[in-house]
Amino acid sequence: MASPGGRTRSRSWLLACGLGGSLAFLRGPRGVALRARARQDEAPVLQHFIADSPLLRGTKVGGDDAPTVFLVAPPSEQLTKYVLEDPAGPFKGTLEWPERLFDDVDGKNEPDVADHAPGSWKKWSFQFSKREPFMLKADWHSVHGWGQEFDIFVPRKNAVVPVPQAPPRVLALIEAFRKVNSVCWQQITSGLQELQEQKPDDILRCRLLKMLIEEFQERGFFGAIEAQAGPARRKEMHWHRDGATGLLHLGITLSGRRRLQLRARSEDDSWTQELWMDAGHVYLSSPFLFDHSITYAAESSDSGPTLALMCRFGFLDEEDALWVNHFRGRDMLEVVELISGCLRNATDAEELRMPTLSEVSAMEKQLAT
Repeated sequence: MASPGGRTRSRSWLLACGLGGSLAFLRGPRGVALRARARQDEAPVLQHFIADSPLLRGTKVGGDDAPTVFLVAPPSEQLTKYVLEDPAGPFKGTLEWPERLFDDVDGKNEPDVADHAPGSWKKWSFQFSKREPFMLKADWHSVHGWGQEFDIFVPRKNAVVPVPQAPPRVLALIEAFRKVNSVCWQQITSGLQELQEQKPDDILRCRLLKMLIEEFQERGFFGAIEAQAGPARRKEMHWHRDGATGLLHLGITLSGRRRLQLRARSEDDSWTQELWMDAGHVYLSSPFLFDHSITYAAESSDSGPTLALMCRFGFLDEEDALWVNHFRGRDMLEVVELISGCLRNATDAEELRMPTLSEVSAMEKQLAT
């Protein structure tokens, strides 16, 4: 239904896209459909997307094919609904989609500027994107200790800018995810410190390791969230590779349907992997290490428009953030091997998981006090 300021869509599609009991489908590279769903208040355990290829091989880093993991978790209907229905958040109630999102236009390869979306979107800092004019984007931080506003590096603006704290339930979800997997993050931090101690006089190596160690100590991993809303029609994006903020990346689909294709070699020498992401789908990986493309399915009464959260490193220093994007030598390879190895080991031991609804709810209450 069209309206003078945009198009509105009721919330009924939320119940049709996985929140009412349907299963989400993960489509593997050999056409194998994995059907999985977390039971009520059960902790969804992260799994290797390709069971017989726990380590994929991505782009060249330090002269070698970089090892990377691609982990997925069974969709949690309860967590998805909980986040969407946050009374203080941007997704509750009827969403009004600006007409601009329906235009078939190409983006411009230049940093985004402040071009705020109208209506309720503006409250949570959603803006139109120059690079991807078919969707709205907002930048938030997910570290409670950083306060209501904090300066972090925003990739789409190529600069350090002040961003607001994420909505309460998004904040609680990410903080709870950090907490329940704290052993893995501590192993990564300890490994980075050991690498730093090996060559204390290597200036560039120490610069890389210092900024990453500080990220883990300051809880800045997954600290930068890019919230995406739209598009309102089918759209296929160009192939690309993320910057270093995507060295550790948590992707969460709240509604809609997206297809991810990535170029990373599996054990059977297959180079292009593919999966469909529906409401509640979560993945953990390193898109800094492989080329990938996203296709957005057209909005329908069954799936609704796409709402997604991209959670990345929240780098604090602009000069460091711009520098590390181009740092792909042997020292970065050691970092990649460490992070991928820790994630693989934790996944193999079934120790890496999503928080339960009760854990996220408890975290929300704790952060509110």
